[in-house]
Amino acid sequence: MKVTLECAHCLLERAINQVKLATDDPDLRMRVVEAITQFLGENFNGDAVPSHIGTDRDLLVQEMTGNDPYEELKHESNEMALGILPELQKLVDEHEDPIMRFRTATLITAAANAIEFDVSGREFSLDELRLIIDNVETDLAIDQVEEFMTFLGDVKEVLFLHDNAGEVVLDMILIREIRRIGPKVIAVVKGGPILNDATMVDAEEVGLSNYADEVRDTGAAAIGVNLERNSEEFKKLFSSAELIVAKGMGNFESLTEFDPSCPTIHIMRTKCNPVAEHVGVPRNKNVVLIRMPPDTD
Repeated sequence: MKVTLECAHCLLERAINQVKLATDDPDLRMRVVEAITQFLGENFNGDAVPSHIGTDRDLLVQEMTGNDPYEELKHESNEMALGILPELQKLVDEHEDPIMRFRTATLITAAANAIEFDVSGREFSLDELRLIIDNVETDLAIDQVEEFMTFLGDVKEVLFLHDNAGEVVLDMILIREIRRIGPKVIAVVKGGPILNDATMVDAEEVGLSNYADEVRDTGAAAIGVNLERNSEEFKKLFSSAELIVAKGMGNFESLTEFDPSCPTIHIMRTKCNPVAEHVGVPRNKNVVLIRMPPDTD
């Protein structure tokens, strides 16, 4: 998908927030914001992809400040998510019906895209977690969970593209259920710090390899899938995938730039109007949406 007018505001606002996190130096902050506004002036146009231009913005902040703005917040997010993981696993395990187990795990993955993990001091009770899952069900504007589960019976391997730190912990519940159905799962994180997306550092911190058969990275510090930047190793993995699970808006923004080569399951919350309009649902709704290759009957 391409940028809209609203993306201009979001790209600049997020840049300013990142600069505040990255440095306390007021002069440096101003120089970085000046550089970003110049960059946006030269590169923000109707052909720009939000995730791609956001990648360049983030890398500019990192280069000029020498810091990853989200490093500490990602660690806090992982800790918080690990704290609620056992209770969420209980919500899945209380179902004897494998269909309900899988549905609950998928809804938890959708909920992960909506929970603010980096809020300091946040605690969850089991009752609140149940309410979150119920709300995800209520706000599920596109529900292709059943079709998702059916696809899993026909493939040997799933490529799972993760989104943010913190969220990756809750994704592990769905990975466990996918493997129970049969397919091998290759979990993919980012190849370097970008936004608050999960990297190999986060994967090791949360024990992702204890759930997935393999953990790989994209080979690039880039939001979503950026085939111009991703490693050859990842591109081979991506192009040969039988089934892809893509978490979050960054993956959606980038993957909708080309036709899928295999069934691709998007699990996310429509947190902004441009993405919501592209999907065709209201803002702040949850979707489990399958995109199919164009030659599929």
